[in-house]
Amino acid sequence: MDPTPKPPLESPSPVVLRGSCLCGMVHLESKMLPESVTICHCRECRKASGNPFLTFGLFHNDYIQWSIAGSSNRKQLLSDLAEGIRLTYYSDIAVRGWCPRCGTPLFMKYHCRPDGTSITMGLIDDEHINGLMPAVKEHIFLGDKAAWWNIPSDDGTARHNGFNESFTRRLEDWSSRGRPQRLDIPPPPFKFKL
Repeated sequence: MDPTPKPPLESPSPVVLRGSCLCGMVHLESKMLPESVTICHCRECRKASGNPFLTFGLFHNDYIQWSIAGSSNRKQLLSDLAEGIRLTYYSDIAVRGWCPRCGTPLFMKYHCRPDGTSITMGLIDDEHINGLMPAVKEHIFLGDKAAWWNIPSDDGTARHNGFNESFTRRLEDWSSRGRPQRLDIPPPPFKFKL
């Protein structure tokens, strides 16, 4: 995962991709394609998804909007979205968002990267992509990888036992400053009512 999402070149289309959770309650629109795509093999991602990994696309917050079915409001800020999303902390460095109805994992938001959101790529509807999606850039947390899952040796991706070096430095810097910029989200346990 890159340390800071850099907005890619703008597309002539106002919306370049759309997606939703399994039940269709939570919707996503983006005016940009993801800057990068990362496959995470950490234990938490494996357990949360019920799969050997979870794939994330890094999006700059300025270009994504969330909405809840039945609401005409579009929301960019995570604190505004909190009323309709279930949020959980499995560590003190990030928060994860879920559809409260069907349980689809939606995103992971790192406190040390307030301007970017790692969105689960399974949300994205193939028929609503305008442009060429970036290829998977890297596999992270291979130290936690499911032993029965094999990654092709010729897939051209970077591989890391934990976070990549630049993101590790970002976390270390954030931690050395007393972990400022924690997102304005209530601490666990919490579940938002619809």
